[in-house]
Amino acid sequence: MKKIIITGRVGRDPESRYAPSGEAFVTFSLAVTTGPKDNQKTDWLEISCNGRTAETVQKWVKKGSKLLIEGTPSANAYLNKEGKPVATLRVSANNIEFIGSKERSDDTPDVSDAPPAFNSPALEMEAPPF
Repeated sequence: MKKIIITGRVGRDPESRYAPSGEAFVTFSLAVTTGPKDNQKTDWLEISCNGRTAETVQKWVKKGSKLLIEGTPSANAYLNKEGKPVATLRVSANNIEFIGSKERSDDTPDVSDAPPAFNSPALEMEAPPF
């Protein structure tokens, strides 16, 4: 069993697509930063989800959202147009939780009403621990 748990900020608004059956499919990038403040490194991961999790992502996740994601990783390596090797990491999300939000500006939607967590495929909501 392969499983990964990561936290990071959404780098671009989720892109939605639909299967011929009508099922939603969403992808977005996630910036994961590691290392001490004076020597940080940021890796970009491609996150994908489908079904009810994808529908929830479409509604609540925006560029800058801080998320905790649990899912199945897959690596891909290929040669780009220039002939240089490129490696990517994609995570198929099974569980997504909001762990913070981007600093709010006048045009940033209020995500305080966002669900604290959503799971695939049943979309189980987690209650606050009080």
